[in-house]
Amino acid sequence: MPEEPMMTEAQRDELKTLCLKADVPDKSGELLTQEGAQQFIDELKKQLAERK
Repeated sequence: MPEEPMMTEAQRDELKTLCLKADVPDKSGELLTQEGAQQFIDELKKQLAERK
């Protein structure tokens, strides 16, 4: 089974920003796959949208 690509620098930057905005622990330093990072990014965006 081939390894999944790791998150991109753009995803890492977006995660860092969203974690700060959502006031959750910064996950940008974790070893996430691109898919895993995107799911987390989408979840944070959803949480932020619900707060407004």
